[in-house]
Amino acid sequence: PRAVKKAEPFCPVVGVVATCLLVGSSVAQVAGPILNAGLPLQGAAALLHAVGGVASYLLFKAAGQSETVSRTSAIETSMKSSAFGFLLAKLHFGDYLVRVPAAVSVVWMAVIGSSIA
Repeated sequence: PRAVKKAEPFCPVVGVVATCLLVGSSVAQVAGPILNAGLPLQGAAALLHAVGGVASYLLFKAAGQSETVSRTSAIETSMKSSAFGFLLAKLHFGDYLVRVPAAVSVVWMAVIGSSIA
């Protein structure tokens, strides 16, 4: 408990730095193809996270859950880690472009999930 109390003030900063590194690394590895993909890919990735968050919130509210539970569910749903998808694409597919949708999704996951929170 004492160690947690000492570390607790630094947790938000560590979380932000870790998220920035995760997003930056994923995007930097496929920056060119992301720029070439244009708005359709950006829109699809943004909608994936936004619709997931909104749908989760509405389903939990319709089920009679509290505001806190509904918001937590929306945040958790919209923040599903696309970085894991990026890593899997990198490890298991030879084609370089397979990573691009996951890299774009990592950015939108961070933006939308943080906005909901």
